[in-house]
Amino acid sequence: MSKKIKLAIFDMDGTVFESYLNWADIREELGIESNILKEIYKDDRVDRPRLEILENYESENTTKTRPVNGVSRFLHYLGEQKIKTALITNNNRKNTDYLLNKFNLEFDTVVTREMRLWKPDPDAFFHVMELYGCGPDEVVSIGDSHYDIDASKAAGISAIFIIKKASGSLPPVDDKGVVYFDDFYHLKKLLNL
Repeated sequence: MSKKIKLAIFDMDGTVFESYLNWADIREELGIESNILKEIYKDDRVDRPRLEILENYESENTTKTRPVNGVSRFLHYLGEQKIKTALITNNNRKNTDYLLNKFNLEFDTVVTREMRLWKPDPDAFFHVMELYGCGPDEVVSIGDSHYDIDASKAAGISAIFIIKKASGSLPPVDDKGVVYFDDFYHLKKLLNL
């Protein structure tokens, strides 16, 4: 990386916290094949019955989840390096705040779905980069899904790190330049800040 890293952008479910959400089942129950949030919040109206189903799944996941091993120490390490941290999630503020408070994890900025800056669109990434005066070459993106890859690339971020799942890496799509890491101890070594 040519410039010093000033900002680390994290995904939440599956990256900072373990996730037990089965998106295939959720999509089937909702009858949505495309972007779930864009369908639920279509044309400035909210599909309340579908939103309630989604929130029930998310709430159940929230009660079962715990932080991914090593994330707390990694966040502390970034703080020591004076690197700002942002959490960008398509989850809601209630679940996000509950988990961050329960496990005493802090981010400099938290963007939840209520802001309507949903991945895979890059708007949330642009928002936090502007907030901290960072260019894409001063940012690392840390996630677990294609949405994270797509949003990062659309924002011009080239330092994209994706955590490996027990089932292996993501199926190959356009993941050129994406670095897969085993855990946050491994990521710290890869970044070598």
